[in-house]
Amino acid sequence: MAPIRIGLIGLSAAGSWASQAHLPYLKGSEKYTIVALCNTSVESAKAAIKAHDLPASTKAYGSYKDLGSDPDVDLVVCSVRVDRHYDAIKPALEAGKDVYCEWPLGKNLEEGLELAALAKKKEVRTMVGLQARQSALVKKIKEIVDSGRIGKVLSVSFVGAGYNLGTAEMEKYQYLNHREVGGNLVTIHFSHGFYGLLYALGELKNYSSILEVKRPKVDLLDKQVSDPEAKVVGTTTRTSHDQILIQGHLESGALLSYHLRGGKAFADTEGMLWRIYGETGEIQIKGPSPSVQIGNSGTKVEVQDISTGKVEEITLDQDEWDELPGPAPNVARMYEAFADKKTTEFPDWEEAVIRHKLVDELYRRETDRTERAAHYLPTHKRKNSLWTK
Repeated sequence: MAPIRIGLIGLSAAGSWASQAHLPYLKGSEKYTIVALCNTSVESAKAAIKAHDLPASTKAYGSYKDLGSDPDVDLVVCSVRVDRHYDAIKPALEAGKDVYCEWPLGKNLEEGLELAALAKKKEVRTMVGLQARQSALVKKIKEIVDSGRIGKVLSVSFVGAGYNLGTAEMEKYQYLNHREVGGNLVTIHFSHGFYGLLYALGELKNYSSILEVKRPKVDLLDKQVSDPEAKVVGTTTRTSHDQILIQGHLESGALLSYHLRGGKAFADTEGMLWRIYGETGEIQIKGPSPSVQIGNSGTKVEVQDISTGKVEEITLDQDEWDELPGPAPNVARMYEAFADKKTTEFPDWEEAVIRHKLVDELYRRETDRTERAAHYLPTHKRKNSLWTK
């Protein structure tokens, strides 16, 4: 079968999420071939083609419309900042192209709904970059729970530190602090990780939530927050939330307590502590980051038998894609599932809209302490049917 021809938006010469997460797989894949790049200018696209040693035949575009109109492109992949997604992919949809867009699909629910409706109208295939669906960690947790090893799940607790959205931010990432942009702790850090939690354990039934900004003044740095030589070059006012608390019940009846905050984790401690307490056993997951969609490095999974007290460390499954660097393995598995048309193994834009609706629901309930029914999930998706469609 001929490889799927990709037009990639957002691969810069200087390095980007596209170069870290997408390119390692795509450059060696027999199922895909990159035939075009689109950046802010033709010159920028040409520079990226050269920097990443792509074939000289790779087309360079500086216009989303021109890329979308290219008859040699089968699939448009969008890897730019979220507030640019709508303008970047709408021309491709109008031209009848399949589209793989990073999460969030749009900067708000309205954009997500419009893009998903257009994709449905054009009858194109879609995928959204919620790659926690292909996380070996998430799949192993689901496997243990579904096997009945810990019995019926009674309660779930999750505490995480998101690294970003603390006392300071690298200047180039200051947009994370501005809610109107659409990329922040709620839409990115929370949504990726919480999607993995819900995939493993089932959807919310009822919940109360609190979203707050506790650090409104943010220093902007010239280097990464973790760099001891970073210097303050300015300040900004934070309007996106740096604290997220959710308490309630899952559809299974299990209690849920969830807290994600911005900033670095306490020194020499885990950035994620997740416990799943069942009738006969308990799962404990410790890791450096709550961003389970990125990878499992440094993450430890243990299962304790309540009757005997015996604790077993669990080994996560591996495959050929684990040899890829950084965040590329989960993205590779998404591409593989899409190429093989394994539609239950990757999230499409129907799924993206559901996640957008959850974010929108959280925003509307921002400081609502009352436990209320979850309305983000369509009726036909209830009782875990989402994961068995």
